[in-house]
Amino acid sequence: MGTGLEVLIDMTSPLKDETTPGILFVDDEVQILKALSRLFRQEPVQVYTANSASEALALLDRESIQLVMSDQRMPEIPGVDFLQSVRERWPEVIRIMLTGYTEMNVAVQAINQGEIHRLVTKPWNDEELRATVRQALDTYFMRRELDRLNNLTKQQNRELEDLNHTLEIKVEERTQEVEEKRAELKEAYVSTIRAFTEAVEAKDPYTRGHSERVGVYASRIARELSCGNEFIERIYLAGLLHDIGKIGVPDAIITKPDRLTPEEYAEIKRHPEIGARILEPVSFLADIVPCVRHHHEWYDGSDRGYPDGLSGSEIPFPSRIILVADTVEAMTSDRPYRKGLPLHIVVKEIQKYSGTQFDPEAAEAFLSIIEREEEDFLEKASKFNIESFLSER
Repeated sequence: MGTGLEVLIDMTSPLKDETTPGILFVDDEVQILKALSRLFRQEPVQVYTANSASEALALLDRESIQLVMSDQRMPEIPGVDFLQSVRERWPEVIRIMLTGYTEMNVAVQAINQGEIHRLVTKPWNDEELRATVRQALDTYFMRRELDRLNNLTKQQNRELEDLNHTLEIKVEERTQEVEEKRAELKEAYVSTIRAFTEAVEAKDPYTRGHSERVGVYASRIARELSCGNEFIERIYLAGLLHDIGKIGVPDAIITKPDRLTPEEYAEIKRHPEIGARILEPVSFLADIVPCVRHHHEWYDGSDRGYPDGLSGSEIPFPSRIILVADTVEAMTSDRPYRKGLPLHIVVKEIQKYSGTQFDPEAAEAFLSIIEREEEDFLEKASKFNIESFLSER
């Protein structure tokens, strides 16, 4: 790093430019001070001289000085002690010892007490001395630049910390807002679904609560299978909507108190397809549509399943679970043409058709729950809070 020493300055008048380096020569011999001033007349520096330590300290108090070169043998205060005072009061100032005495103890004292940059002996070589001063000033300005960069880095780090803290607060606030909006949307989402469900069940008082219970049973089975919360929520909502297509089935068929004729049964078998068509335009129900469409497919691909005759893994997994839940609810509930069946009959039916009508995994999960809870399963599942249910996991 250069100091720009090639620029000429007028040494006869005080310099006001704070960027011009100030150097101070301290010696009790006036002729030496004059010789040093002449030596640096052509250098772009402001030269100060003092013939005693006290005068030098006063100059350092008043002026901008970057380098001090001091003789060792001086009246009042020796150069080593003077440079030690400079180090203590102005540690950034470069310190050089200029002496005609080269005793080892003087050099050691100058290094230890004054922490000098260089020891120069009299008589000096002019070019070497100028080079020494240039190098010393380079060191001074390099250190000052490093200090400036370090301080700037510290300031920037503090500003970054403040900015990060501010951003963290804003992120937390935005996250809270998003969560609140998400909760509102979810509540509206579920309310919309329940409204769809009630529209279906309003057609038939005997099926009141059927869709809710299917959603509950399916959720319980999904949790038994260790499914994730997102899947459980999805299957609960699919359970609520699984019969939405019955809106498109004539009321006379829905409410018929007797068993359906083949023609009427064919009509009611259309409800999964109708339900899928109803839900398809609703973007937030997109992942529910296949669950609704295929909840009456048989696991073995039998033509008794509908509408598409899918089998095994071709059937969406939520649909396979819903089929078990739907069958259990339908068999245990009263219908116009029969009373609800006892649970042990339902269990035998699920066992009998596991692997044909029902996915064996979903059937086994239901049977495991019944083995633990028996009739309590139907009671516990009659009313349901999906948020509370998920928080129990």
